[in-house]
Amino acid sequence: MQAGFSAGRRVWPAAIVVWIAVACGGFTWGQTSSRRSAPAASRAMPRFAFLADERADPPLPSVLNGTIFAADDDSFAPVGLSHVNDHAAPGGSPIRFASDEQRLARSVAQGGPMLQAPPGRGSALGRVPESEGSFSGDAEGLRGTVLSAPRVRTSQLGKEGLGGEADVPDQEMPQTPYRPDMPPRERKVLTRFSDGLSWKTEDDYFELQFHNLTQLDLREFNPTAPGGPLADNFIIPRQRWYFVGHVSKYVEYYTVINRGYGALDLLDSFADFNFGNIEKDKFQFRVGRMKTPYTYEYIKISESDLIAPERSVFVGNFAGNRQDGAMAHGQVFDQKLEYALGVFDGPRRSFQDFNNSKDLFAFINMKPFLKGDFDLLKQLNLSGSINGGHENNPLQPAALRTANDQSPSPTAANVSPTFLTFNPNVMENGTRMQWAGDVAYYYKSLGILAEYEGGFQDYTASRTSARTRVPLNGYAVTMFYFWTGEQITRRVYLLEPRAPFGTGLGRRHGKGAVELYGRFANLHLGNSVFTGGLANPALWSSTANVVDTGVNWYLNNYTKLTLDWQYSDFGKPVSLSATKSASFMNVFWFRTQIFF
Repeated sequence: MQAGFSAGRRVWPAAIVVWIAVACGGFTWGQTSSRRSAPAASRAMPRFAFLADERADPPLPSVLNGTIFAADDDSFAPVGLSHVNDHAAPGGSPIRFASDEQRLARSVAQGGPMLQAPPGRGSALGRVPESEGSFSGDAEGLRGTVLSAPRVRTSQLGKEGLGGEADVPDQEMPQTPYRPDMPPRERKVLTRFSDGLSWKTEDDYFELQFHNLTQLDLREFNPTAPGGPLADNFIIPRQRWYFVGHVSKYVEYYTVINRGYGALDLLDSFADFNFGNIEKDKFQFRVGRMKTPYTYEYIKISESDLIAPERSVFVGNFAGNRQDGAMAHGQVFDQKLEYALGVFDGPRRSFQDFNNSKDLFAFINMKPFLKGDFDLLKQLNLSGSINGGHENNPLQPAALRTANDQSPSPTAANVSPTFLTFNPNVMENGTRMQWAGDVAYYYKSLGILAEYEGGFQDYTASRTSARTRVPLNGYAVTMFYFWTGEQITRRVYLLEPRAPFGTGLGRRHGKGAVELYGRFANLHLGNSVFTGGLANPALWSSTANVVDTGVNWYLNNYTKLTLDWQYSDFGKPVSLSATKSASFMNVFWFRTQIFF
């Protein structure tokens, strides 16, 4: 009798659950189908969210769109009511349903407990089956995260460290009726921290993200010379603060304040616009000061995600760097082709132009096997880029170095080996043309980047002298491998280790992620740089061969430590001081980086 009463007591909650579900619109037994492809009647069904105490052991199931999903099932497979029968909410907490996200948030805010999502599937009820679209757990209730509106992803070419994809609003709230001199709408603001600190409105109309990049280096050099500029140093090569976000789904903004070897300055400041019904992935129009799209290494790999501490020697000295201009960019053909086409002032690392001529930059990156079934070639990137224009501006760079990124600050001579310094009064005057071809390949824990750059630049030794055309060319081959097994498909948002360093959240002691890398890079200028009176052949070399090898240790998603040995061969002695020269240079390099 007692056993029968106990069994009956376990059946009654199941019967009540079924009755409530049927009254609210009925359950769908089986995997939910895509919202976009579902019939109209199915789309009109209320959205259910199962609420119960997350302390239940074993975990209670969750219900979404009328389908019950096991709380401890990573696959979110539907389950029957037999999984519910034996579980009463601890402490007398009632089992309730909310028919939409607003009722879910209200119920949680009133003190009702909310069931946690399965491990690996996001926080409290923040994931749904792939066919339902992607939901992010951004709105914070008193007891956990609640569902927010669907979000779409869009390519963000050249956004430093953030440069792969960004969230943009998928829909906007209805507008209030217009009246003269009406103020902007007030919106509630939510806060979250993931890859950075973010403030955004509940309807996702506005978002402000703050990011920080801090790099601290110890650089030791051998050989050095008394009285020479090169000296062992602790330095901060980059301290950057990022302010990025969107104002409606049509406008995104991006502003970066930077302090490098010189004074505090404005590094980036641009806005991206999307018009009409064109998908953001396919077309955006950018205006402002930005990275110019020349070479895969420069436009697709940000300074926070570099393989070695600094870029290859050609890109570090002759990339277009940041300029004011306008650029169209996007991804087409099912994301197999990425493009960028822009018009810019021309002078490298500049805030203004010095003539009426503007430079044209074009970049394409193809991933021909992205949608195929052959995993070995899915992440094969084939890139090409070109830029050209007519220049009449001060020299940039004025010296060629192996360990910095075109910094015009005199401090750069103290922290980076110099193999060529142009004579005073030399100008860029005439035609500049550059081209590049790149192959980038990612497969599991392995990555390879091969690149070739070429071109020419017209210089004059003074404003009144004849022009001298100097050929430029270089190449680099880089390989990296994650010894601890991490896998990436691009160098963006690096890197979440498989076992972050330290302990916590029930984990065993983690060691972080370890990346081994090596690179050989070359830069060569034509001999006309000397015969044209642009530089002194007795002091400098027109060639540098640079080898970097080392290890990156990622303690967690935000902290990276780098140990690097750089060896440079200049082919002939170059000046270290007034009394000493050397044909080679060793740099022993340790960097700490925090980026969030």
